[in-house]
Amino acid sequence: MINHVTIKGTMYNGTRSLSSSTSNSSSVLNLKSFVAEEVRKIEDWWGQPRYKDVERPYSSLDVVKHRGSLPVECNRYASSFQAQKLFRLLEDKFEKKLPLHTLGVIDPVQMTQLARSKEIEVAYLSGWACSSTLVGSTNEVSPDFGDYPYNTVPNQVERIFKAQQMHDRKLFLEKVEGLTNDDTTDYLKPIIADADMGHGGNTTVMKLAKLFAEKGAAAIHLEDQMVGGKRCGHLGGAVIVPSSTQLSRLIATRLQWDIMGTENLILARTDSCNGELLSSSSDPRDHKFIKGTIEPGITPWSDRLAGLESQPMVTSDQIAIEEAEWYDKHHVFTFDEALQKQVSQTEYERYLELKNKHLKEKPFVSLKEMKALASQASPATTIEFDWDAPRTKEGYYLYNGGMEAAIERSLYFAPYADMIWLETKTPDLKQAISFSSRIHEVYPHVKLVYNLSPSFNWSAHGYTEENLKGFIWDLAKHGFVLQLVSLAGLHVNGLSFWQLVKSFGQNGMKAYVEQVQRLEKLENSDVLTHQKWSGAEYVDSIIKVLQNGSSSQTLSTSGDSFTENQF
Repeated sequence: MINHVTIKGTMYNGTRSLSSSTSNSSSVLNLKSFVAEEVRKIEDWWGQPRYKDVERPYSSLDVVKHRGSLPVECNRYASSFQAQKLFRLLEDKFEKKLPLHTLGVIDPVQMTQLARSKEIEVAYLSGWACSSTLVGSTNEVSPDFGDYPYNTVPNQVERIFKAQQMHDRKLFLEKVEGLTNDDTTDYLKPIIADADMGHGGNTTVMKLAKLFAEKGAAAIHLEDQMVGGKRCGHLGGAVIVPSSTQLSRLIATRLQWDIMGTENLILARTDSCNGELLSSSSDPRDHKFIKGTIEPGITPWSDRLAGLESQPMVTSDQIAIEEAEWYDKHHVFTFDEALQKQVSQTEYERYLELKNKHLKEKPFVSLKEMKALASQASPATTIEFDWDAPRTKEGYYLYNGGMEAAIERSLYFAPYADMIWLETKTPDLKQAISFSSRIHEVYPHVKLVYNLSPSFNWSAHGYTEENLKGFIWDLAKHGFVLQLVSLAGLHVNGLSFWQLVKSFGQNGMKAYVEQVQRLEKLENSDVLTHQKWSGAEYVDSIIKVLQNGSSSQTLSTSGDSFTENQF
């Protein structure tokens, strides 16, 4: 291994050289040797089992060229160690067809309670929760539209990860001093965090990925929604981006982490199962799902809208009525649906034959190619199809979202991600199994993610108590290894505090003692003694080291004035 490479006065061990007298030819030679060695190390790294199923459209040299002269070893990110831990967990659970299931937490208190459970082995941080409760630098709370500063969730990751490290140090001290034999609690459970839609173009995605790796996230998920058109996956009006845009986000994230030398995991989420709008028709892989009209010569909705908005007395209610009437009158179809309505069944079947033959040579068919195949199948027919006429005011295309779209997109994303997330409208086990079987036909190794969302009214979907209890484990049998109740912490927080508020107003301290303190003691909650929970004894131990025994009685936090001795 080359430890020192001198180039124009710079030593490639992170320090400046004492002399710049080395010849240019020697510098070039040393540079080439250094680059060759770094390329070899990266290729060895990529050759490990961790990356056996990951594709990269760039080379190891591309990574080396963008790392700079500082050795990558000088930054050993803790999140990469956490990612290795997460990867091992996922591999083990996936092989055994068991779930790695967890609950979304919103603060260090909930994180520490999660840590005490042996069955819950990872933590999750939601962008929805950050947007609605934890705010960012603007101190604005809002629903989940992804319009908060892009460092909001990374900063919450940092908050939780630093709390994890603090409580881990506290527990480690207790173990070393023989004060506990707790082998269940693990404060360093890997954090999986919500990166939304990346909050910008590729360079922003890379900056966001860098923040997450620096601040402690073992994994992040990225969804295929549009920046500025982002919605919670269970709201209407979400705008899907072209498949190529989402692929660029995944690749940008991987490149950033390769430059940093970290092993963090990427979860590729698709919201196309519920999507009805597409931001652009630029990617031919999406063309089969874009909808258009089949009536010749109609006035596009955007033209009609512009005309209405130019009239001074037209109200927003009138425009809404006109819009509903336009879409009711002008029905929309995908190209295949439109073609089937305009040709004979024999001609349509001929078109499908030609299309399937085409798909054996290339995995997608563009609109131009579909029109050419239709002309071959029915040369005497002029096919009417206009996907521009029904476009929205913002220019979005109408999109035929659903399982087929979600499956195709997930197959595109799988080689560039570590896991695939299907966002759904309902908790449908049959739908999930169908999705899993289609994905695993092509990529049997792919691990899947399922959002056990509190947006679902679980009691309204016909599940028995036995079905509900087994839902997570039934999903895991089909490869949905990672499962999460994204906003569990939010709901528990609201419910439990509301129950206390109602009772406290009428019953005062009786309510607090009965609903909090007695239950904390009964459940062996470590927050009962909140000073100890916060690490007071850990800091007290540090003070004793600094004082070298002096003033150990007077400065100790655990003296006669320590009220938690009452417990």
